[in-house]
Amino acid sequence: MAIAAGFAKGAYDASTDNGAFSEGFNATAGPIMRAAKEFGAEHGTTMTKGVITGAAGALGARIVREGLKRLRI
Repeated sequence: MAIAAGFAKGAYDASTDNGAFSEGFNATAGPIMRAAKEFGAEHGTTMTKGVITGAAGALGARIVREGLKRLRI
């Protein structure tokens, strides 16, 4: 019974942002979220260029492949 009560209290604390769960989660997630935001701010344009370049390359490869299918020599 004590396990069920502990589980229920933990679930309640997690869902209402109260208690040790919320404090532990915020202490752990805060630095990770901050680092992710900084990484995105520093490397966002590079990642965008990479995605666009990759998509353009995939589209170009498909156009060439379809063109070669039609030529069948």
